[in-house]
Amino acid sequence: MSGTTLIFFIAGVLVFFVFALAVQMRLLAGVALKRAARAKFDTLEDGPARFAVLHAVNGSDTLEPGDEAGDAAKYLTAEYPSALAHIRLARKVSLIMPGVLLVIIVAWRLTTGGEV
Repeated sequence: MSGTTLIFFIAGVLVFFVFALAVQMRLLAGVALKRAARAKFDTLEDGPARFAVLHAVNGSDTLEPGDEAGDAAKYLTAEYPSALAHIRLARKVSLIMPGVLLVIIVAWRLTTGGEV
């Protein structure tokens, strides 16, 4: 294995690791926020709790204030702004990293001719 191939391999592994961390952050923070919404609003079901998390992350004010999901979304926005920011960041990273990985693979292929 040449030094150039090794550098591209390490870069690819790091990009894949960042992608995996972003996906994990999205999942774990979403589950934590869903549980926080269900803990605050006892009668909130699982589906509407996920819907409230989605609207809180998106920052949309289209939900009605009297609705449980709307109240939960407003509660999550007010109480957990950093967790919502983490999900937004993880969403951006998980969309960008596959493209970065593809660029690394193409650059490796063009640089070394695909030889290991």
